[in-house]
Amino acid sequence: MSTEPDDKQLTLYAEQLANPDEAVRLQTVRTLAALSDNPKIQQLLFAGLGDASWRVRRAVVEVVSKHSSDILSASLLRSLRVSHRNASILSAVLELFVKSKCDVIPALIESLNDSDTDLRIYSALALGEQKDSRAIPALIRALDDSDQNVRYHAIDALGHLKAAEAVQPLTTIALSGDFFLAFAALDSLRRIGDPAVVYELVPLLEDEMLCTAVAETLGELGDASMAKPLGMLFNKPNAPVDDLLIAVNNLYERYEKTYQEGGYIADVVGAALTKEGAEKLIQALRNHSSPQLRIGVQILSRLNIPEVHRTLTQLLAKPALRSPAVEALVRYGKEVTPLLVEQLQSDNTEIRRAAVLALGKIGDSSAVPALTELLTNDPQTTVVTAGALASIGDRRAFDALLSLCGHPEASVRQAVVGALNSLGHPAMLNRMVDLLQDPDPLMRESAVKIAGYFAFTECVTLLLDRCHDADENVRRAAVELVPYIENGPVLPTLINALQNDTPKVRAAAARAFGQIDSSLAYSHLLSALQDSDPWVRYYAARSLGSLDISQAVDPLGAVAKNDPAQQVRLAAIDALGVLGGYRAAAILAPLTEAEADVAAAALKALGNISEPNSLPPLLRALNSSVPVCRRCAIRALGKRGGCGVETTLADIATFDFDTEIVQAAIEALASLGTPLAIEALVNLMANPIRNADCVAALAHLQDHHIEAVGRGLLHPDADVRRSVVEVLTRMKHPRSSEFLISALDDKEPAVRLAAVMGLELLGNRYAERKVALLAYTDPDLTVRRAAVAFQSP
Repeated sequence: MSTEPDDKQLTLYAEQLANPDEAVRLQTVRTLAALSDNPKIQQLLFAGLGDASWRVRRAVVEVVSKHSSDILSASLLRSLRVSHRNASILSAVLELFVKSKCDVIPALIESLNDSDTDLRIYSALALGEQKDSRAIPALIRALDDSDQNVRYHAIDALGHLKAAEAVQPLTTIALSGDFFLAFAALDSLRRIGDPAVVYELVPLLEDEMLCTAVAETLGELGDASMAKPLGMLFNKPNAPVDDLLIAVNNLYERYEKTYQEGGYIADVVGAALTKEGAEKLIQALRNHSSPQLRIGVQILSRLNIPEVHRTLTQLLAKPALRSPAVEALVRYGKEVTPLLVEQLQSDNTEIRRAAVLALGKIGDSSAVPALTELLTNDPQTTVVTAGALASIGDRRAFDALLSLCGHPEASVRQAVVGALNSLGHPAMLNRMVDLLQDPDPLMRESAVKIAGYFAFTECVTLLLDRCHDADENVRRAAVELVPYIENGPVLPTLINALQNDTPKVRAAAARAFGQIDSSLAYSHLLSALQDSDPWVRYYAARSLGSLDISQAVDPLGAVAKNDPAQQVRLAAIDALGVLGGYRAAAILAPLTEAEADVAAAALKALGNISEPNSLPPLLRALNSSVPVCRRCAIRALGKRGGCGVETTLADIATFDFDTEIVQAAIEALASLGTPLAIEALVNLMANPIRNADCVAALAHLQDHHIEAVGRGLLHPDADVRRSVVEVLTRMKHPRSSEFLISALDDKEPAVRLAAVMGLELLGNRYAERKVALLAYTDPDLTVRRAAVAFQSP
């Protein structure tokens, strides 16, 4: 509790706050922070809100904002009334409104009726910053204020508050013809995010002043029916092409993310373009480069005009547009091969890479000579060129690829081996016989991988010989392939490698033992768990898990508890989870209390075990102080399930404050996929904060869950039913259309509107008659407009 300052101290503090030295004033504010619960000190500090120094004003705000007394509230409002024309004080007061704990909403609402216009303006501004829904009715009334600036700030504040109640009056303002207010209204409508307004806003696309803002709003809120009017705008003489592309891109991205149907938006926009509109689009893409213009490439690739092909190849020079340009060129297929081959001569390495990538995806064998030449002459594109030749699969590339089997870079050898494996050349066998005996160890290593892939019986002896090669890398490659050799001394070769070779080769042998008969491998892998090299022990543990040998549980348990190498312990824990059983769960349970990495691995492993004793440690871990352990426990429960798990996960998703934990719980419920879990996710959609994540989780469920999802259309909350419609639309199942047709009879317009939009996307012809009826009979204007748009070609 602070000491009461006397008059002399107060006078001294006041003098210090008026000192011309900023440092003195700033230090005084910091000193007064410890006394700031005293009303007299608070009054002194308020004088600092008008200080010429922003540092001093900021310090005052930080101190005063920690209080919530009636004096603070009254002082704030008095400062606003008396000093709202002083920019420094106004800025500080508005910041205090946001930061302070006192309830100033009622007084601010009252200030909206004050005779002073500036006070009404700043009151509206402050109410918007407060994020308190109590202000919404008063701000809606302020839309009729006699002063335009007051109306402007009321509009802006309603947008900040996301006031759904204000959608209709804001739409009226947007349609009023007053550019100043209409622009603000469009911005607020976009922030509120109600898609129902878009049909009313379409006529404003004809307004040259508002066109860009309306297009942006339609792009963010509209459905697929907005693609055509947006596309038609490109054809206008003074079309703002760059802005239109951003708007269309927003619509495209939403449909791609939500429904994986971004291509449909590009198709509709492309179909709406005239020759003049297409030329403007081509020019815009040539002149600018931005990730948000990628949609322009998508649209361009839908146009069948001569200039498109060359333009797309030119866009390979633009990093931001290169990837979509490659995709677009691939869509045209062989007809663009000559243009892409030209790009192989570019001085720009990235353009050459992009052209190679496109040619590989197109698969036109006429490009092989040019690609083969590039393979041998351009070291910067060797890997991607080998990949392209592998995709094309033309045997003319055989010799060029084979010559690179001894390349010093491992990434090149790997790409070349993959390409040669894809060719299946008739000369492969004879060449491998030679290369397996080549003096160059890199050649021998590549030959081992190729001969092992094709399992040439004529190469068995040579492959076994390579297990004793003088080069370690050759031996390692050969040992890894030994399990796939038939009619040879496989077991003795592996035993020798595991017991007598270098650590790298022993590790390869331990890995290879996981591919042979368990009865032959068990004793050797058990011995390998004691190897001096941690990576040998690591692969031995993994192999024991893959062989499903129940008697390996206790030896693996000992390794999981005691091995000095962390990666070995984690491999043993994973193997115990694979082997499962009551004993494995008993070993893993104490490990959930170990250090974070080990505990997380143990929890994950327990999720694979259905024994009763695997559930308690998972439930205990939900209260862990280590976030990663909580997430692992949640995911494990989502995989394992169990009595009451759905309720537990739903409670976490509902009440936890950690967004990652909440997301994990939602994903776990979706992973369970039980009727109870789906019902919990449907109920969670009533929470606006959880809605989007629940919609995404439900939309990714397998088709056999659709009946459980469809039952969500019976939920009492209209917002939940609307979200269920979105989920069913995303699932794209034939049964989805049946559910959406039934939703056309929902009592809430928002649900019917969502159903019309969903049916349009799914393209169900059986719904056409019912939607046509809605176009004339639905009591809601927005639904009728959407139904009309559904029928438009």
